[in-house]
Amino acid sequence: MSCCKQYSTEKLEIILKRIFFSGLKGGVGNTTLLANLACALVQAGERVTCIDLDSKNELRLHFAHQWDDLCGWSTLENNTLEKVAFTDPDGVKFIPHGYKASTLSEKKQLVSFSQNLILDENEWLLFDVPNYANARSLGLKDDDFFIRTVNCDVSCHSIINQRKLMHNNYDEYFLINRFNSAVDIEVEIARLWRQQLPHMLPVFIHQDEVLKEALAFKNVGYNCAPFSVIKDDFQALISWLKLHFSKVAE
Repeated sequence: MSCCKQYSTEKLEIILKRIFFSGLKGGVGNTTLLANLACALVQAGERVTCIDLDSKNELRLHFAHQWDDLCGWSTLENNTLEKVAFTDPDGVKFIPHGYKASTLSEKKQLVSFSQNLILDENEWLLFDVPNYANARSLGLKDDDFFIRTVNCDVSCHSIINQRKLMHNNYDEYFLINRFNSAVDIEVEIARLWRQQLPHMLPVFIHQDEVLKEALAFKNVGYNCAPFSVIKDDFQALISWLKLHFSKVAE
């Protein structure tokens, strides 16, 4: 692992492509999805930095980080992020959460501070967000992009409908993960969401066990299964995100 020395506290002048990924509930594969997207972006020639806002501190494990190295931004006494900034073998830069618990206020402060990082032009900044946080609680800007990762199951469908009744949408987009087209109820739920939810992304990530198995090798499924359909899924997601940010920049 090597430290990313380019981090600084000088003001960033370019528009950041900041994407915040959060599971609608626990266990939907949000962290795994983010790690694979980061790898896919780097292999597509993009520059990526990932920041883990979740106290579970699991994102680092997908990037070949040492299991027993528990340092992260939550363990720092000041904002010297270069001390806990690492680069994985693929070139993904990442900042772990660390073993200490963090409050929502501290997460919000880090999100605000991330605007001052010196990054390469057009770099992507991906955040792994715990499922209890939202765009409002993190103080996001209008050009930030917040994605809720969902599975096509009855539990997620129920949660989404509860939020619709409470009008708690917060301009979040939904991304279907672990989609299995061979399961009728998943196909039906996906159809309903596309009809009823205005912010449903037009792409989804298929179910593939390699996404789970890759973590045992401290890697991502995108690297371990070169002929898997998920390669096409992540490339489609990247294309859609590029189109989105190109419209934001206009």
